[in-house]
Parts: sequence; structure tokens; C-alpha cells
Amino acid sequence: MVRSAAVTVGAVALALALAACSPGGQMPAASSSSPTAETTAASASATPSPSPSTATAAATSFFADPYQQTLLDNATSPDDRALLTVLADTPTATWLTGGEWDATTLERVVTGAAAAGQTAVVVLYNIPNRDCGNYSAGGTTVEEYLPWVRQIDAQLHGDVWVILEPDALTGATCGDVAQRYRLLHDAGVILRGSGHRVYLDAGHSNWLAASDLADRLHQVGADAFDGISLNVSNFETTSDNVAYAREVSAAFGAPLHVVVDTSRNGNGPTPDHEWCNPPGRALGEPPRVVADGTLDALLWIKTPGRSDGTCEGGPTAGAFWLPYALGLARSAHW
Repeated sequence: MVRSAAVTVGAVALALALAACSPGGQMPAASSSSPTAETTAASASATPSPSPSTATAAATSFFADPYQQTLLDNATSPDDRALLTVLADTPTATWLTGGEWDATTLERVVTGAAAAGQTAVVVLYNIPNRDCGNYSAGGTTVEEYLPWVRQIDAQLHGDVWVILEPDALTGATCGDVAQRYRLLHDAGVILRGSGHRVYLDAGHSNWLAASDLADRLHQVGADAFDGISLNVSNFETTSDNVAYAREVSAAFGAPLHVVVDTSRNGNGPTPDHEWCNPPGRALGEPPRVVADGTLDALLWIKTPGRSDGTCEGGPTAGAFWLPYALGLARSAHW
């Protein structure tokens, strides 16, 4: 369910993907003008919220949806079951894509997290022109997007962190880009206004140049978010993403807080930074709050084992792929 094309300074482009991915060419530089006066004014004073305090970090644990235990149904041997148990027991984000089961799924997750005194992590992935027609194409209409966000927001209760629209900012290469920026900004305002932590997805360390991403964050209005998410559905190392976040902060002109998806970055990227079902990858560090001033948390945002798309022999984007899931778990360094 996530895709991306990618680039970086002098590197082959790659991208993210929860369930899908798709290649692309060099990303264009962002326009220097804001889409609206409102966004311009907002970005001028953009200062995301501080990261969770040390006390909060010590008390925060993330919620693992009991539904994840259904992964064990794929096991065909005791060894498979042991490996899949690692995936089933590790807190992983819940993706909301505009489907008929969104409401039921969300209610189960936020209610379960609240009862356990834990933090739920949800991903909103329904932006119009999602994935620009690639593996994870879809999304709702412009007219229906913000009402959908409000509907989701009305269901959120307890401690919830929101990852907003993987690839939508960095992969804005089709349709009305200014309109997309407005939708992202307004979605952040809605969700953050209800007291939830909101991280706008911002690609990964091997995609946009830091100055390009900083420009886009100014355009979208970073005051609407608590920070940015990096490496969603990708394989870049945590250290590279944190270093990149600091470069982006310097270019942006203010500290930016970040959460990093570590679900599949245990072995880092392949030499050519392949993003679509690359072989030989590993589960990364389990989720935890860090709160070091830049890095707020390590999260599993992509569901390990879900295909990036019909590449490398994989099934449709988002489908569970048992051999890949087992390979990730078998190669984990913990």
C-alpha cells in the first residue's frame, strides 16, 4: 500500500511502500511559492511540537493489535510459527486506506490500546491520486478527503500517533500539487487539533535532497504537524535517516522531530538501494520511544511480510508474502 519513486543527490532513486512501491525518475525541485496565503503564513512560523519528554518516553509503550496473531495461520511448520510469532507480537502500525473495514479496525485498535494503557500508531493512506497510478494507486476524491479525515479523527481516543500519507509529500509528481499540500496541511490541523501526535511522511534519506524537502515542508506548513516520518516501507539505515533529519532541520531553519520506520532496515539497503521486495533484508530494531531531541521514536510502520508490489516474484502490493516474511525474521539481528 505504499509506493514511491525515488532519488537523491547522485543516487538511484527508491521509495517506500507499505504494500506497494514504484520506481520513478528524478524528483523535481519544489516551487518556491506557497499554495495558499494560509499555508504561507503557517509555514513562516512553523515550529513543530517538542518531542515526548523523558518521563513520557519511559512510560510509553506501543500497542500490538491482537489481529496480528492471525499471521500465525500462515505457518506450515514449528519453525515458521516461531518466526511469525516475532511479527505477530511486535507493535505494528494500523493502516487506514478508505476501505469498508477502516471503522471496525480503528475501533478495535484504539479501544484495545486505551484499555492496555498503550499508544496506538495509525497510518492514514487515502490521499487523492495516491501513488500517482503506480503499485498502490487509489485514494479518495479531493471533495471526500477531509471529511474522511474528520471521520477518522472522530473515532480516535486515547493516546494515538498518526503517520500521515506515506509518499504524498515527496512523491507529489502528479495532479494539482498545491492542492495536495493544502489537503495535507488541513488534515494535520484536524488531527493535531484533537490532541493526537501527527507525523507527516517525508520520504527517506535516499530520496530528496535535504534542501528540497525543507522547501516542501515550508510550502505545506510544518506547523500543522509534530514532526516527520522517514523510511516508511523502505530499507535505509536508522543512522542515515537521523542524520538526514538533522540536515533537513538545518535547511528548514528549525528543529524537526522524526520517527523512523525500522520494520525492514535491519540489514540496511541493497547496494543499488532497491525498494521493491529486495532480497536479503532483515527486520530492524523493535519499536521504542527515544526522545533524544531529534528522534522521537523507532516504529514498525510497514507491516513486515506485506509485498511492495509485483516485483522480485512478489504478489500484489499489500498481500502477505510468507517466504519474504520468514526471510526478514530469520535474518533479524536480535
